[in-house]
Amino acid sequence: MDRLAERYRDELKKLSGFFPSNKRLYAVGGCVRDALQGRRCYDVDLAGAATPADLTELLSASGFKVCPASPRLGTMIIKGEYAYEYTTFRTDSYPEGSGVHTPDRVVFTEDIEEDARRRDFKCNAVYYDIFDDRLCDPLGGVQDIENRILSTVVSPDTVLSQDGLRIMRLVRFVSTLGYSVEKETMQSAKKLAGGLRDISVERIRDELDKLLAGDNCYNALKLMKEIGALEIILPEVASNDNVAQKPEYHKYDVLEHCFKVAENCPTKIRLAGLLHDVGKGVCMRKDGNSYLHNTVGAEMTREIMTRLKYPVKMIDRTVRLVQEHMFDVNGNARECKYRRFIARNLDIIDDVIDLFKADCIGTGYDIKSRTAEKAERIYSRMLDEKVPMTLKQLNIDGNDLKSIGIDGRDIGTALNIIWDMALRNCVVNEKQALLKVARRLKNSLEKEKAKDNG
Repeated sequence: MDRLAERYRDELKKLSGFFPSNKRLYAVGGCVRDALQGRRCYDVDLAGAATPADLTELLSASGFKVCPASPRLGTMIIKGEYAYEYTTFRTDSYPEGSGVHTPDRVVFTEDIEEDARRRDFKCNAVYYDIFDDRLCDPLGGVQDIENRILSTVVSPDTVLSQDGLRIMRLVRFVSTLGYSVEKETMQSAKKLAGGLRDISVERIRDELDKLLAGDNCYNALKLMKEIGALEIILPEVASNDNVAQKPEYHKYDVLEHCFKVAENCPTKIRLAGLLHDVGKGVCMRKDGNSYLHNTVGAEMTREIMTRLKYPVKMIDRTVRLVQEHMFDVNGNARECKYRRFIARNLDIIDDVIDLFKADCIGTGYDIKSRTAEKAERIYSRMLDEKVPMTLKQLNIDGNDLKSIGIDGRDIGTALNIIWDMALRNCVVNEKQALLKVARRLKNSLEKEKAKDNG
């Protein structure tokens, strides 16, 4: 049982004891592959010759609960302390040329090799007999795992045409596992990438997110470009290929730069890194320069992420990162401008700073972001000074201003002026000091009113 994650070990050993010798229980897929590589296992998929009806009978008095997931496909959920997805050994057939990516005909089998041949990649077709503590490798998947290579269980044309999403899974495994792609499989991926057009945007989005979270996301993004998947899924990004940049500032074209920036971003903002310069190509073709590419890119980012059905909050956050990534690129702005920028973007300031840094690394030159360094330094100073980062943190409110005779629209105007002063540390955030400023401001506002009415 050392091949499986320790937290599952005892329960799976107990579970396997309810299966007879002719219908052994196997762990299969990613959990076995990852265990062989010494990687942590977060969930366990199970398989065996027992049908859904067999499973219900075998575990009826076991203490484990059996719930249907997709009985037609032989898929059930076994619940103990943990939940496991169990699938009966089967063979599948797909309607040729229909664009349907679930099997239209399923036949249960007791032949483990037949089950292996309906999977995607050999590295995912290694089985672990839990009761006997031994591997079963019908197609040579262990060798692929050792060689860190992705090859298909049968003809790559067959495997990749059955479900176009398998092309994205191929790319995702390059990112998360650091594998390379076997030559014939690569050729088939290039030939069949168009099958991605038949896949729901939700499935595409989920695979893209997993891909971007991988340690080798740069290699995966390059692979997406090479096989033609990028042009199908993110055509706006792909259109930046071969868009030149000034060599004194950038070693790479726009697309390569975006790949490099994504690679050097923390995982949660890699999509923003990939999209941060998406507007450059459009601007260059239209205006001959990229001066407003962040604003154009922000609009494009909203369109892209909306098309891929990302959550609204994530869309809004990513759009803001794309919009703000060009703030003071040379690090020459005055401190007051930085303070306002930090307050305006307080909820995303750490992400903005990380994007500044990654954008600089992505130039290909060994330089640090002056903007990021200055923003970090000023942000730290603001925290030390305990300045009010938001209007709500100001130690006076509208009622306090009413008490000294400020009313109507002047209340909002006065509060924002006083907050800006406190933000810049021109006045301490203490009630009496702020009211003193408010009284002076009241006189100014009254003079302005009198002037306007005169």
